[in-house]
Amino acid sequence: MEPCILFSCVASFQRASWPLAALLVTSLVGVTGKFNKPGFQNRYYQSSSYRGSRVLEHNQSGRFEQYMEVLWPSQAAVDENGRIWVVNKRSHEVLLIETASRYVPWPAFFTEYSGKAGMNGYVDGSRLKARFDGPSGIVLTTSSTSSFRLYVTDSNNHVIRVLDYKSGRVGTIAGARGDQGLKDGPGDMARFRYPSNLGMNAAGSNLFVLDNGSKIRHIKLFLKSRYVTTLVGGACRAVSRWTVYSSIVLRRVGCHPDWTASEAGEKVLDASFVADGDLYCSGHLATCAPRNHPALADRLAPQLLTKQYALGQLALRPPDNPYADLR
Repeated sequence: MEPCILFSCVASFQRASWPLAALLVTSLVGVTGKFNKPGFQNRYYQSSSYRGSRVLEHNQSGRFEQYMEVLWPSQAAVDENGRIWVVNKRSHEVLLIETASRYVPWPAFFTEYSGKAGMNGYVDGSRLKARFDGPSGIVLTTSSTSSFRLYVTDSNNHVIRVLDYKSGRVGTIAGARGDQGLKDGPGDMARFRYPSNLGMNAAGSNLFVLDNGSKIRHIKLFLKSRYVTTLVGGACRAVSRWTVYSSIVLRRVGCHPDWTASEAGEKVLDASFVADGDLYCSGHLATCAPRNHPALADRLAPQLLTKQYALGQLALRPPDNPYADLR
């Protein structure tokens, strides 16, 4: 049989057998694994080995029932009354800038709404007594039918905080202080690692968090458990961008909350980092306990690594905290 390049081979097979040609192309491009639920128009987006962008599937009217566009600010957000809310990563505070003051008719002076300048920490409760550690992102509810709340990525604490304006209370809705990782589940069981900024839909029922450097985490605020899932790469895409008050950049981002990483074949790392020990544990926290059973000895556990080895592995990855240089 004479040698031929891929396209000429496919052309010849087309004349002979379409099923055989399709089988050849599939095997040559190395597509493996099952096709999953999200229902992409391009079937290769669903394969477990696909790692490219999925942006061509975005915002197709009528195709995706769960597609939604969310407001995605960064370190500053503006409410419906024109007030500016700012998180200050350096001073560990949430600041409020009114639209005018007794001196000038424009936003010029800020007040400390929550946290204390120069005092980092982790305290829930009264907004004046609450403490943050490097808050880097903020978003707020915009619906007149829901309570006015602010959501903050408390980066160095690895948690997502909520500030209720009416009660003046601060709480934690997802993550655990000092327990960093990438783990899906109910809010109190989920784990984050340096969450940086976040977006929310108009109804205030869905929160999207940029976490672990490049992962998009979806928090279902409409559930009592505040369930957290990791979305597939490319599930969120910028739609528009504009500027208010001369320097505050706001974005509208289109997201597919049903494009989960697990359903699309992406491996979601379930990892926990032990702060008070010398072991790095990948998997459930229970695997961090000493094990001396003959079949489950620590020396036989591939997921139980020394801290030095783990740090060496992490050094090969892109920075997980995009604000590290601002510390």
